[in-house]
Amino acid sequence: MTFAEPLHLWLLLGLGPAVLVFLVWTWRQKQAAMERFIGGRLREQLTVARSVPRQILKRGLLLLTVATLLLALARPRWGFTEEETRASGLDIVLCFDVSRSMSASDIRPNRLARAKMAASDLIDVAKSDRLGLVAFAGTAFLQCPLALDPGAFRQSVAALDVDTIPEQGTALREAIDEARQAFQDDSSAARAILVVTDGEDHVEGAVEAARTAYADGIRVFTLGVGSAEGEVLRSADPYGNPVFVRDEDGNAVRSRLNEGLLKEMAAAGGGF
Repeated sequence: MTFAEPLHLWLLLGLGPAVLVFLVWTWRQKQAAMERFIGGRLREQLTVARSVPRQILKRGLLLLTVATLLLALARPRWGFTEEETRASGLDIVLCFDVSRSMSASDIRPNRLARAKMAASDLIDVAKSDRLGLVAFAGTAFLQCPLALDPGAFRQSVAALDVDTIPEQGTALREAIDEARQAFQDDSSAARAILVVTDGEDHVEGAVEAARTAYADGIRVFTLGVGSAEGEVLRSADPYGNPVFVRDEDGNAVRSRLNEGLLKEMAAAGGGF
C-alpha cells in the first residue's frame, strides 16, 4: 500500500496522541468538577442517567474519527504502479493545396471548401493519430506541426484560403519535401502523407519526391479535388468585378483535375 499524500501520516502520528491526551484531560476535568459541586451522598442520585461506558465510547469514536479523517487525507492506494506507454496511432501530414485553381467551382461550392470538408472528415476519423498540416501553392510551409490536438489542426485548416501563400503556382514536390521534414525521427508510429490537390503541377519532380518519401518509410496518398472537365478560372479586377484568368497568350485558363499525376504519385509513394 502507498500513500499519495504521506504528509498527513505525520499529522496523524502527531495529532492523534494529542487528541487522546486532550480527551483524557477533559474527562478528568469533568470528573473533578462533579466532585467539587456534587456531594458524595447525592452524586449517585443526580447522575443516575449518566453512563460511564457511553462517555468513554463517545470519546473513543471522536478519536477514531480524527484518525480516519487524517488517514483518508493521506489517500491510501493499493495496486498503483507507474508505466510508460506508447501511442499506437499514426503520424499523418496533410499537404493542402491553396493555389488559385482551388477556387474553381466545378465541384460545389468550390474545390477549396470541399477539400476542407475532407480534412474535417479526417479529423473525425483520426481520433488517436497525430496530425500536421503543410500549406502549399508556389511554395510550401508547415502550417501546423504534428500534434495530438485536433482543435489546433481544425483551426489551421479553417484559416486556409487562396491568399495564404502569395507565391502562386503548384509545387507538389516542395510540398512533399516539406511534409517529410515535419516527421520526428524518434517516433515509432507509422507515417503517411496525404496530398489534397487538383493535381496541377508547375514544378516537375512530384513523382520522384513521393518515391523518395516511400523509401524513407513514409507512404504517400493523394486526394484529387476537381473534375476532368474543369472550369475556367476567374479572379477580380481592382473594382471587384469578376474577370477571367488568362495565360501569356491572352487565352482564358481552364483548370482540370490531373488524375493521372495523382495516381502516379500515389503508386510511387506506396499509397493510392
